[in-house]
Amino acid sequence: MEGNYSNDKNDSGGETVWGLTRKDDSDWPGWAIVDQYRNKIGYPNNLPFDQLADLAKPYWKKKAWHYARLNQYPDQSLADKVFRISVNMGKFWAIAFLQRSFNVLNRRASYYFDLKVDGVAGPKTLSAVLAYNAHEGNTKNLLTAVTGLQISRYIPLGEANEKLEDFENGWLNAI
Repeated sequence: MEGNYSNDKNDSGGETVWGLTRKDDSDWPGWAIVDQYRNKIGYPNNLPFDQLADLAKPYWKKKAWHYARLNQYPDQSLADKVFRISVNMGKFWAIAFLQRSFNVLNRRASYYFDLKVDGVAGPKTLSAVLAYNAHEGNTKNLLTAVTGLQISRYIPLGEANEKLEDFENGWLNAI
């Protein structure tokens, strides 16, 4: 869902490949390949995007998928949503949206105790995923709540900074 390469001056992430930013993911091994091609004719279109994608997949799997224990979620669509938000907004927001949603969908703490909204994918957050699914039989409403919080973060960003309006259609398209 993220583009091959971008270095948009209006993007606070700066130089980005497959959603990985040099600013936040400086240890990603793909940057060495990007740097090898930087001064060659045709840059950045000449980058070996398949090779970079092959390096990005395991990095993202560790950084977001394993971090949030998404392989243990009973609902693939919820796991995919949390992963996509992690890639686009960062792990903190993905988990914080999930935690906030849990806290209003737990029927006054009858399913599980309210979670601290800290954006950390700890064992209590995973337990809440499992408990919610066990009580409700699905995570449809949870998915809807998380999506609503995702949208409610995107819109004010564009309202507050006109330059970010350039990204709104892409952000909303990724929902």
